[in-house]
Amino acid sequence: MGVAAFYRWLTRKYPKVQTRVVEEKPSTFNDIEIPVDATKPNPNGVEFDNLYLDMNGIVHPCCHPQHKEAPETEEEMMVEVFKCLDRVFNMIRPRKLVYMALDGVAPRAKMNQQRSRRFRAAQEAEEKEKERELYAEEVFRATGVVQPEPKASWDSNCITPGTPFMELLAKSLRYYVALKFNTDPAWKNVKVVLSDSNVPGEGEHKIMDYIRRQRMMPAHDPNTTHVLYGLDADLIMLSLATHEPHFRILREDVAWADALSKPCRTCGKLGHFTNKCLGPGQDTPGPDPNDQPFVFAHIDILREYLEVELKPTKPLPFPFDLERAIDDWVFLCFFVGNDFLPHLPSLEIREGAIEKLVGFWKDELVNSTGYITHNGDVDLFRIQPIMDKVGELEEETFKERKRGEEQRERRMQQNQMRDMGDKRIEAAADEMAAVAGARARREREVEENQQATNKKNFAAANLIKASEEDEVMVSGSNEVPVSATKRTAAERDDEETGDGEAMPHDKMAKINISDAEMNEPQAKQAKIDISESETVEAAIEDTDGENSEAKSTDGADANDTESGIDTTETQADTSKPEEVVDPVKFHEAGYKARYYGLKFNIAEGDKEKISEIVEHYVRGLCWVLKYYYQGCMSWSWYYPYHYAPLASDFCDLDMVNATLDLGAPLRPYEQLMGVLPARSRIHLPAEFGPLMTSPDSPIIDFYPVDFPLDLNGKKFLWQAVILLPFIDQTRLLDAVQKVYPQLSREETARNERGHELLLVSSANSLYESLCDVYTTPDATKLVPLNPRFSNRMSGTVSSDANYVPHTKCETPLHNVNMRDIEDDRSITVVFHQPEPGTSHNAVLLPGVQLPRRALTMGDIEFVRSGGNSGYRGRPRNPRGENTHDHGHFYRQQGNDVSGDRGRGPRRYDEQGNTNPAYQQQYSGRGRGRGRGRGNHHDSYRSNDSYRPHDSHRNDSHRSHDSHRNDSYRPSDSYRPHDSYVPQGGPPMNRPPPPRPSGYTPFARSGPAPGANQSRSSYRGRGSKHRDAGQNGRGGHRGRRGGH
Repeated sequence: MGVAAFYRWLTRKYPKVQTRVVEEKPSTFNDIEIPVDATKPNPNGVEFDNLYLDMNGIVHPCCHPQHKEAPETEEEMMVEVFKCLDRVFNMIRPRKLVYMALDGVAPRAKMNQQRSRRFRAAQEAEEKEKERELYAEEVFRATGVVQPEPKASWDSNCITPGTPFMELLAKSLRYYVALKFNTDPAWKNVKVVLSDSNVPGEGEHKIMDYIRRQRMMPAHDPNTTHVLYGLDADLIMLSLATHEPHFRILREDVAWADALSKPCRTCGKLGHFTNKCLGPGQDTPGPDPNDQPFVFAHIDILREYLEVELKPTKPLPFPFDLERAIDDWVFLCFFVGNDFLPHLPSLEIREGAIEKLVGFWKDELVNSTGYITHNGDVDLFRIQPIMDKVGELEEETFKERKRGEEQRERRMQQNQMRDMGDKRIEAAADEMAAVAGARARREREVEENQQATNKKNFAAANLIKASEEDEVMVSGSNEVPVSATKRTAAERDDEETGDGEAMPHDKMAKINISDAEMNEPQAKQAKIDISESETVEAAIEDTDGENSEAKSTDGADANDTESGIDTTETQADTSKPEEVVDPVKFHEAGYKARYYGLKFNIAEGDKEKISEIVEHYVRGLCWVLKYYYQGCMSWSWYYPYHYAPLASDFCDLDMVNATLDLGAPLRPYEQLMGVLPARSRIHLPAEFGPLMTSPDSPIIDFYPVDFPLDLNGKKFLWQAVILLPFIDQTRLLDAVQKVYPQLSREETARNERGHELLLVSSANSLYESLCDVYTTPDATKLVPLNPRFSNRMSGTVSSDANYVPHTKCETPLHNVNMRDIEDDRSITVVFHQPEPGTSHNAVLLPGVQLPRRALTMGDIEFVRSGGNSGYRGRPRNPRGENTHDHGHFYRQQGNDVSGDRGRGPRRYDEQGNTNPAYQQQYSGRGRGRGRGRGNHHDSYRSNDSYRPHDSHRNDSHRSHDSHRNDSYRPSDSYRPHDSYVPQGGPPMNRPPPPRPSGYTPFARSGPAPGANQSRSSYRGRGSKHRDAGQNGRGGHRGRRGGH
C-alpha cells in the first residue's frame, strides 16, 4: 500500500504493537541437519489456527534477494520458495489451515500502479544496457580488449498472472503441499487452500474475502487465531477491517536489514553489526541472510492503542463504539496514501497528517450524529467538516513545510562544516604530535652519535701512540660527521614510522592517511554520509521500508519495506538526490493556480473542471473503503489523473454520486497487455508481439519507450510520478480479441479463469468425504463441507478435472533433485467459497473472548500525551532523531512508558545471562546523564541475545512494565475508559525509604540546605535515596542554589 512510512510511524507511535518472533532453528548432529519438529508446542507461547500467506511477498525476495546471490534458474527459485515456506510454517505451526494466495488479475484501479512500475523498470534496464555498451566500446578503443557479453538478466515482470513462470509456480506449490502431506507429520491435520494467479484478485484481498465469508457462517469459531504473512503496509488496515481480535501480521524485521546496510562504527565497513566487528583491517563475516529475524504486529494491541487514541475526552451525543471508530480511522488513513489514489499534497505522514485528521475527527464527532463510515459505506456529509479544516490549514502547512526544509538544509550545511573542522583539527593534532615525537627522536640520536664519535676518536689516538707506522685516517675534530646526523629521507621516514617511543606506528599511520583523506573521494563520501544523513533518513522514512515497494521498479509488486528491492541500486539512488526544482512553489501565493495549471493543464478559474477532479477522487475514496470491507465494488473503475486535488477544493461532498458498475475482471492476457512494456513481451504468446511493437498496431500508443518523470517536489527518482498514458480498455479488448483464435491449447489454458483448490492429507478428518466427491456421477455437483469434520470451515467442493486421486504426483522440477511422489496420500478438490447472501457486518462476533489487555497505565499516558514522555535531556542521537519513543525493541525500554528514565540496556537478559549490550556500552562508564552515558541504541539494534517480552501473553514478561516505578500515580485529570481494566494492579502503598540523618528537604524559598557546601559533599543529583521528589535516575532533582 502506498502509505509512505506508515509502518514505521505505527510502531513508533504504538511501540508495543511489534514484538520479535521466537524461532526455533534446525540443529545439526555429525554434520546432519535435524529439522524443526513443528508438532511440538509453539515456542511463542500461543497456538495458531490459521496461517495466511500473501505469496507474492515470498516469491519476490526468493527470486531476486537483497543480501545473497540470486538463483540462476527458475527451478532453483522454486526451491528457495519451498525453503521460505518451511521456515514460516515452522515458526507459526498452524493447526487448522494454511491459505496460499498468489496475486491474480487486479482491479483496473490497481493496474495503473502496476503499469507504472513495470514501465519504469524496463526503462531503467534499457538505460543500464546502454551504459554497459558505451563502457565496452571505450575499453575496446583504449585497450583492444573485447568485453564479454553480459549474462542475460532475469525479468521479474514475469511475476504477473498469465505468464509461464506463474504457471510453473502454481504447479510447484501443488507439488510442495503434496510433498509435505506425505513426509511431514506437522502437516497431517492441516487443510491447505491454494488460490493461484488464475483466480482473480490481489492475494491479500482474496485472503480477506475468505475470512469475511467464514465469519458470516454459523459454524465459524469467533475465537479463531489468525496469522497473516505479508509485507504490504495495507495489511494493517485489512486486518483491522475484519474485526477479528485474535490477529497477528508476520513480517521480516526491516530494522535488522537497515542496521546491516549501515557501516560498522568500528571499521566503517558494510555487511556486519558493530558488536560483531573483529576490528579495523579484519574481515568480519556478516550474518547469514537466512537469519533475518521476523516480527509480529499484534492487531489486538493496536486495537487497545486505538481505543485510547480515538475515544474523545468530551461526552458524545451517542454511545462510543470502538468498532465504528476503528473503521473511521482506517478511512482517514486513506487520505495519506493508498495503492489506488495519490495522496493529498498537504498531507504527509511525517508531518503528523494522521494525528491532524484524528484530531479533527474527534472534534467533529462531539457535534455529529454518528460516525463517518458503516460497513464500508461513507457518509460524505460527515466528512465535509473535517476536509474544511484541512483546507483551512493548507496554505500554512505548505509554508511550514518550506521552513522545515530550509531548516534541515541549514543544519546539514552546519554538520558538514563541523565534520570538516573536526577532521582538520584531528589531523593537525596528530601532525603536531608526530613532529614533536620526531624532534625528540632526532635529538636523542644526535646525542648517541656524538658519544659514539668521541669513543672512536679516543681509540684512534691510542692507536697512533701505539704504532706511528699505522696511518689511520681519523678526524681529530669534535664535529659530528654529517652522515651521522643527516640521514636520507627514506631512513628518516623508516625511523619516524618505526616502533619508536615518541610515536607509535598506528599514530603515524593515522598521520599519513589523514592528509590524504581530506582530498580523497573516500573522505568526501564520509562527509556526505554524515552531513546528508538527515536527507537520507527522510528518504527512508518516505518509503518505510515497509512500503519499500514504492522504491522498487523491478516490475513486480514488490512489497515493503522493507522485499524485492536491489539494495545496491536503492542506496546509490538515495545517496545521489536529484536537483529539486519545484515550479509550483506551494509556499508562495498563487500556488493553487500554478498547481492545477502545471499538473492538470487547467486554466485558472476553471472551477467546474476542478470540481470534476474532486468528484473522481471522492468516488475513489468510497471505492477503496468498500474494497477493504466488502470486496471489489467495480473492476473497471480507476482514478483518471496522476495527481490529487487540493484539500481546499473539497466542497459539496454530499452531492457526489459514488455508485459504480461492478463489471468483471479482465483475463490474464488482457492484464498483461495493459501493464507490461514492449520489452517484456516475451512473457506473452508471440502472437501479441506485433500489437506492442508494430507501427501499424491500433494500440501502439499504449507502449511508449520514452515517457516523462515528474519529481513533483521530491528528491529521488524512485519518488517521481511516472506520466504514462492511461489505457483505453475498449480499444485494448478489441485488439486482443483478434489474437485469441491464433493461440494454442496450452496458451489458451493460461488465459482462463481458475478456481481455488482444497488439499488435505489422508490423515485429515475430511479425507474420506473428499474422496467421495470423485465417486459421484455428476462431476460438477457441489458437495457442502461438514463443519464437524472440517474444523468448522464452511464452503462447498467439487472434483478437479486436472487431478486423478490415488495416483502418482509428478514433479514439475526435474533439474533440482525433486522426485515424483509415487504413492501420493493426499487429495485435491475444487473449493468454492460460501455465499452468505448478505454483506459483511463489521463488528465483533457473539461469543468472542477478547485477548488479555497488554497496555499499562504508563502506556495509556504515553498515548494521551501524544508520545511526549517529559524527557528533558539532550536528544539521544547526534542527529536529533526521536529515539526515546520506544518505537522498536532495539531501543531503550525506559521512562517514556514505565517510569524508568534513561537506564538503557539491562545488565542481564530474561534468561539470567549477561547482556552483551550492557557490557559493551556501559563497562566503566556509569549511568550518568548527557553525552558521556554511552550509545545504547546501536547495541540494541545488533544484539542477537536481546529479545523483547511478549507482555500480552505471559504474566512474568511485562515488556515496558518490567521496570515500572511502583510509586507512579496518574494525574488527577486522567480518567481511564469505563471498559478498560489496567494490568498490573494498583500501585503498592508502602512507606518511603528511610532518609539519612541530617536530611532536610528543600524549601520553597530561601537558600537550599547545602547550598554553600562543596561540590564533593553535595548529593542532590546523584543521591541513592529515592522518595516522592525523585528524578528518573534515582536522585533528587535539586539545584545547588535552591529552587
